[in-house]
Amino acid sequence: MPLPLLGKDCDVDGWTPFFEGPFDSDEAADAIAELEGNDDIAAAMTAVLEEFVRDNADYAEEGQVEAALAVACLIAARISGIAPDEAAHHWLDRNPFAVSDDLRRLATAAFDLATRPDDNHLSEVRAADWPNFLEHLQPYRKALRGEPQEPPAPFVPDFSRPGVHWLQAFWSITGRGLPHDSAYAQAADRLVRAVDQAPDWLAWWRAAGLQELLVFGELVPGARSERISRGRTTAEALIGFGHAPAADEASAVRQVCDDIHKALAAAGRYLGLGPTPPLPAPD
Repeated sequence: MPLPLLGKDCDVDGWTPFFEGPFDSDEAADAIAELEGNDDIAAAMTAVLEEFVRDNADYAEEGQVEAALAVACLIAARISGIAPDEAAHHWLDRNPFAVSDDLRRLATAAFDLATRPDDNHLSEVRAADWPNFLEHLQPYRKALRGEPQEPPAPFVPDFSRPGVHWLQAFWSITGRGLPHDSAYAQAADRLVRAVDQAPDWLAWWRAAGLQELLVFGELVPGARSERISRGRTTAEALIGFGHAPAADEASAVRQVCDDIHKALAAAGRYLGLGPTPPLPAPD
């Protein structure tokens, strides 16, 4: 699952660093990706947390602490439905599991161990922003401890600002991104831009109550696959189209039209939207 990138956020006082959430390190991403392949996710979570609590009582080790914190935060978000990280909402939408009392107690112990100020690799490498990081984790801590907290205000999408795009698409081939100068990529960019700017498509998308639809398309031969998830503010459609990108322009245009229509229709079915409008002609 694509995860947020580390970057910068600008406020009225100038540029301020944007700290990583609990799911944004490589170790956390690997851990939650491994969970997703298990038939019993709660049991897999239990195994990760038990190992962490057992082996890290004296010092919270690099790799293990990031993985355990991410798992504990997913459990907290399942309990409360409150998470400041969009990645958590998507992951939970794709992966239902129940939280037993034992799992909750184990997640609380792991969370406390992963966020202690001393004898902790995470607190050492994040020393400069540790107070901000702990503040970011407060909703997860409160959920695990059963403390009351105010739910976030209902999300209201805003399409009024110039340059806001409700549809974005990203393409990959085996092991890397699709070259931007390929016939498929150029045709796809034109069609995605046309759909994004079409009033009838925006009206179709508004019914989702979300800001963005992110399409991640994999262009490799094989079986077609799709995985759709809904977050608090975005939807993601991960589509394996089951073919390589066409090389010549005419074939690429036909292929792109078919692929993007299938991706949008799949997302619409998952989100309960109405029939898709006709595709506009690419610019």
